[in-house]
Amino acid sequence: MSNLDASILDYLRGHRTGVLATSKKSGAPQLTLIAYQFDGTTLAISTRAPTQKAKNISVRPEVSLAVIDGSKQLIIYGAARIVRNPAEVLHLHRERIRQIALRKETDAELEARLKREDRVVILLTPRSFYPATLS
Repeated sequence: MSNLDASILDYLRGHRTGVLATSKKSGAPQLTLIAYQFDGTTLAISTRAPTQKAKNISVRPEVSLAVIDGSKQLIIYGAARIVRNPAEVLHLHRERIRQIALRKETDAELEARLKREDRVVILLTPRSFYPATLS
């Protein structure tokens, strides 16, 4: 989104966790606490391939994400896609996910863990925000 309000950009960059809402097969919502990295355009979320959120997104890519800080909150509505290609997953972890990771790993350790854990990356592209500004 090229016209992203500066207050929203600052808020997203100043936080790293949120509650992701996806839709189950039945249509019921599923909520999951996640960590994200925001590059100004998309939010990157690391998860294991067999998780319910990844399965839900594969069928219904429309999602929402609540980023909450006390009484202040931002809701993001958008489309998500699952990155499954191992080389691209590794690249996204090296370039983006490492910025929010709590562990320190060498590239070889990271690559082995991603394979062992069957990791994928969810890329969430925002379409709209509520509220539209946090100023």
